Amino acid sequence: MNNMCKIIELIDRHAISEGATETPIEGLQLFRTNHLVERLPGVYDPSICVIVQGQKRAYLDGTTHIYDRDQYLCSTLPIPAEAEVVEASPEKPLLGLLLRLETRTMFETVLEMTALDRGSASRAEVVPGLTVAKWDEDFATGLQRLLELLDDPVALNILGSGRLKELMFAVLRGEAGGAFVHAFGGGMQQISRALTFLNANLHEAISIDELAKEAGMSRAVFHRKFKEVTTYSPIQFIKLHRLNEASRLIVSGSTAGDAANRVGYSSQSQFSRDFRRYFGKSPYQWGLEQRSEQ
Repeated sequence: MNNMCKIIELIDRHAISEGATETPIEGLQLFRTNHLVERLPGVYDPSICVIVQGQKRAYLDGTTHIYDRDQYLCSTLPIPAEAEVVEASPEKPLLGLLLRLETRTMFETVLEMTALDRGSASRAEVVPGLTVAKWDEDFATGLQRLLELLDDPVALNILGSGRLKELMFAVLRGEAGGAFVHAFGGGMQQISRALTFLNANLHEAISIDELAKEAGMSRAVFHRKFKEVTTYSPIQFIKLHRLNEASRLIVSGSTAGDAANRVGYSSQSQFSRDFRRYFGKSPYQWGLEQRSEQ
């Protein structure tokens, strides 16, 4: 694609250091990684993740998603998954961006799209919350035009929301468009309400009946639809979400006991067993290794 060299140059220049770089564009974060990163668990928020140099892989329930210069990763719901960086070096770092989609601009674009384009709405089938979509010319053009605003603060203030909508429109017309229309346009809002409730009450003892009530569904229907879009049962999802949040707290300096309490574990020994089963290391070992790599 003719746009790729320019997109790489823009991200390389504005991703000023190793790790993530926030930008003044709503929801947009650039990142640079100079080394390989082993397969690690985490939670993908609703977003698109784009790699323009190097390669990453995400793993969800036995499925491998590769994202690079050929396809970008799309997450329509908060999803616990694993990911690794498989191509990166100081000479040729991994370069990319994360665009969070729970923003006003995204919701406005989806609502307008579903109102005006019945074809896109008809494609809104239930699919897992993590998928990939191929780059196309409209997506590459929209991405370049958005990134070019980083060089012009005046244009950014005037044109920022319009360029975001242009890129969102390309995403909605792309391979993953149906999934996003379904997630943000109404079909998945019931599950989203349950996930919002879960995130706000992660430290509490949450029952499946409570989540089903938040979603406005019976327990049986909620369980089936929840697994369709997350690939996990509600109980599995809650456990993985808590463990991922605990791992983040431990890396940030919390003790294992404090992290366990803050994510709703009443038993320290049960937390340690679950943590080791999921991460392959004790909470203490995990924290030491992750902090040493930062």
